[in-house]
Amino acid sequence: MKRIYLSLAALSFCTLAGNAQKTVGTLTQPLEQSAWQQSAWLSAADAKVITGKVYDGTRAADGASWFVSTLQCSKKVKTARWMTTGLGTYELYVNGKLIGEEVLKPGFTHYEKTKIAFTYDITKAFRGGAGEENVLAVQVVPGWWADKIVTFGGKEGMTGKKVAFRGVVELTYADGTKELFGTNQKDWKAGVAGPVTHAAIFDGEDYDARLPQGWESVAAFAQPELNTEFQGELFPTDGAEIYFRHDLTLSPVKAYTWKGTTGATDNEYGKVNIVEEFAPGKTITVRPGETLVVDFGQNTSAVPSFEFKAKEGTVLTCLPAELLNDGNGAKNRGMDGPEGSGHRLNLRIPETGMLLHYTFAADKDFVSFMPRSTFYGYRYVSVTATDEVVIRSIKSVPVSSITETLETGTIETGSADINKLISNTLWGQRSNYLSVPTDCPQRNERLGWTADTQVFAETGTFFANTNRFFHKWMRDMRDTQSPTGAFPGVAPLAQYGAGDGKGNNDMMRLGWADAGIIVPWVVWKQFGDAEIVKENWDAMNRFMNHIYETKYEHTVMLGENTNFQWADWLSYEPLESCGGGIDKDGKRRPEAIVYWNYLSASYWAIDAAMMRDMAKAIGRDTAPYEKMLSEAKDYIRQKFLNADGTFKLDILNTMQTPALFALRNELLSGSAKESMIARLRENFRQHDNCLQTGFLGTSILMQTLTDNGMQDIAYELLFQRKNPSWLY
Repeated sequence: MKRIYLSLAALSFCTLAGNAQKTVGTLTQPLEQSAWQQSAWLSAADAKVITGKVYDGTRAADGASWFVSTLQCSKKVKTARWMTTGLGTYELYVNGKLIGEEVLKPGFTHYEKTKIAFTYDITKAFRGGAGEENVLAVQVVPGWWADKIVTFGGKEGMTGKKVAFRGVVELTYADGTKELFGTNQKDWKAGVAGPVTHAAIFDGEDYDARLPQGWESVAAFAQPELNTEFQGELFPTDGAEIYFRHDLTLSPVKAYTWKGTTGATDNEYGKVNIVEEFAPGKTITVRPGETLVVDFGQNTSAVPSFEFKAKEGTVLTCLPAELLNDGNGAKNRGMDGPEGSGHRLNLRIPETGMLLHYTFAADKDFVSFMPRSTFYGYRYVSVTATDEVVIRSIKSVPVSSITETLETGTIETGSADINKLISNTLWGQRSNYLSVPTDCPQRNERLGWTADTQVFAETGTFFANTNRFFHKWMRDMRDTQSPTGAFPGVAPLAQYGAGDGKGNNDMMRLGWADAGIIVPWVVWKQFGDAEIVKENWDAMNRFMNHIYETKYEHTVMLGENTNFQWADWLSYEPLESCGGGIDKDGKRRPEAIVYWNYLSASYWAIDAAMMRDMAKAIGRDTAPYEKMLSEAKDYIRQKFLNADGTFKLDILNTMQTPALFALRNELLSGSAKESMIARLRENFRQHDNCLQTGFLGTSILMQTLTDNGMQDIAYELLFQRKNPSWLY
């Protein structure tokens, strides 16, 4: 085998219509780990980077880096495998054929410590005859490497980072011999090229169809640079890959164009003037000055897919949105445009992020296109264009790590409302389980928030086989764990919830950090998988020792929690958590600290019980955690509870969440327990049988009520239609 560069005109590549094409090649077993020694990280010398302080308006660096190499077979090839990874999200091509169904490779991991590798059987795309040539090409964009999503401390992260690629091809010849060919400066060329002129997780994608694919620009490429920015470990992918869910493709349920408004005032944007409404399946024409609004009927993590045509140079802009403006566009209700237009203020970067721009080439026929280098969270899209565009088809293709084969079932009841709640929950999981379990797929977060993960983990395991998905995420947790044993608010490390990685940490936030214990416990209980316990035992044990030493007290860990707790986030309780326990005078309420310490101690007890059970499952000594559980319960009783079952801090007696945790941890018995149950019943009655709980209280609400003889209240809450409720 030798490497040469050929005139690409001599090679027969697939013709791309936009960027929509079928893939070839399937994931296969990785090469030996030692094969990486035959390769190097490469970057394009002309790749742009972001420098200086990063702020909300900053976008990732423009341009896609392409890496191209040509192989000539010295003898007949039987099979070919390509082990690959990237700094930034990447796509692979062999002889112009797109390799693999997985998208947004290599996924979201701790940017300094771990990268995932994808190995493909590329035999079907490979020309294996003796003397035949093969062109390997790779496109890399910032993704989870050099996007603002990994920017913490306002300046670190994406600043100064170049995207890169690394890979090794293994050829097995017909005579049984094997040969490795890795990325290197001698045999590869690199440059910024191709139709993807900008792409990032937060920003969206700009695609100029007039520009040739990267491999067609190789004559202008230069020798690549060696990239030494990543010094972490490489692991084969195993369970958190991302796919287009073509089986869930959504068609429009409503579409219309509008131009101009009526009824606008100083305080209201007014209402859109409808130009034309379109029946499902009808060809749509969008003219300059008009806006097309499409309703797909389902909010989800997805990308829009088009079949369209326009004059060369026409620029189409697509803006995803979760909802439409209403109420005549009332500004005091937070509307950002006229009634009937897409609402994007909640994205928090509506002007510079979550965009799609497509520039048409000189095609006379309809072309197909959908972005492959980003994703959006939306139900609606608004489409405008600089010249007339004819749209034959527009659809929404969901993006998820939860594939059809991973979904294990759902449930149908006799209540249409409950069935809709179940459907919404499943769609929420599909949309938020995307490489990591995220908080939201639409705005400028999309992060692995740890409390969000632990409170939903059990529900998620009923809808889908999330076993391997959580194995991957727990590696993210271990990567982000501090030397003291503290777990973070988000994993992997990102712009929120995990500090800046240099001592200013958002660690040990009660209910969030505990995900490091709760998630392995849930996976073990649901799937009978003790391996996740073994993998994480040392990390969990360090965390528990840290709790034991500090009693999980807020003021003892100010250097880790930065004197803030999310606590029972978004609750309706008197001690609401959103302001961090701050009163209107700007001072922290002393009661908030007491409440936080009670909740953290409650999690100490929960964690200790789970560790006891997991220790038994893997044959370890349970005695240390039996002792810790007993001490945690005694600590809570002595510090926070009276003998009659009331809380020493009176305001806690007026709240639902404190009582739920006391009952969940079996801290009371006899008349003291009955007294607390009676007060909790009265609390629900006073609130018209509506829950007041936030993140943490809601996660234990229904099970605790059921376990303590309050099934009637649980049913009232489930079918409740008033605010707040699941069916409101």
